[in-house]
Amino acid sequence: MTTTANADPLAADGHDRRIPLGGIGMHLYTVRNILAADPLGTLRALAGIGYKCVGVSAFPRPAAEIRDMCAEAELKPVILHVGHGDITGNWAAKLADAKTIGVKWVVLSSFPGSMYTVDGIRLGARQLNEAGQAAREMGFGPILHHNHDSEFRVVDGTRLSDILFGETDPAYVGFELDLGWADRAGMDGRQLFLDHPRRFPVLHVKDHTGQGGWADVGHGVIDWSRTFETAYVGGVKYWLVERDDQPAPLDTARNSYETLAGLRF
Repeated sequence: MTTTANADPLAADGHDRRIPLGGIGMHLYTVRNILAADPLGTLRALAGIGYKCVGVSAFPRPAAEIRDMCAEAELKPVILHVGHGDITGNWAAKLADAKTIGVKWVVLSSFPGSMYTVDGIRLGARQLNEAGQAAREMGFGPILHHNHDSEFRVVDGTRLSDILFGETDPAYVGFELDLGWADRAGMDGRQLFLDHPRRFPVLHVKDHTGQGGWADVGHGVIDWSRTFETAYVGGVKYWLVERDDQPAPLDTARNSYETLAGLRF
């Protein structure tokens, strides 16, 4: 069985499929406090657990420093999260940072709260198309949009996520599907992969308790084997662990890695 993130082992039939080990990563927001206190030590600890890649967020260091520390820890940075103001007013600088760090995708973390209306999300879709075109011209993959639960609200009879999926150009815009937030909003990740093929190169793998709290991956209510049965349809390349609260971040990292490395679907 290959362990590279570029292969597509998920296309096989049956329940002996597994996540390629090279595709299991940690989104650094999960370890933000210990990362701030000991950045290189934290990265090395993640690599020691088995992680091969990271999503860059909550890491306020110069881009070259992030690149060098990830290289020293033997972790591959695959995405960089940015804010809405970055894609509308600071895009060239953020793309330059992303190029220095060496990521393939730049990810919009969220829209401002005031934009979660039908007109606001339509504007956001246009902004993503424009930013994504610029990203592709710089050699990146499409810009990705990261969801919370707000994208799945129904406003004036329209689910906001339908606007994002329908009014963005797949050549320029993809999605980093946060499965924890989507599940809490009542959405089925397995079905989203089927409904929007090849649009989800990166995931946030996040679990929850079903009662408003977060959990380590495999220690909550989401059926990961079922969810990932259709991940190959969604075009998934990287599975990044995330937990929004931080009761014990390295324990979360270990528990979640063990779940994903041992999963069959």
